[in-house]
Amino acid sequence: APVSGSMILAGVLLKLGGYGLLRVFSLMQVLGMKFNYIWISISLIGGVLVSLICLWQMDLKALIAYSSVAHMGIVLSGLMT
Repeated sequence: APVSGSMILAGVLLKLGGYGLLRVFSLMQVLGMKFNYIWISISLIGGVLVSLICLWQMDLKALIAYSSVAHMGIVLSGLMT
């Protein structure tokens, strides 16, 4: 797929993924909130590490993919607060 298609898919699917996580976490609130500090720690560390990997990327598609992963890590930590 061209780079523009990857960017559009990354943007749309990130929003839908965040909405899906919000819906699932509302169903499993008791189980998810029991381990929320663990989820927050792992997702923040993962988001920061993947963001650092983004700094060394030369390929634009790989940069979009890594930034999408980092963004979902930050979204997950935000949902768990």
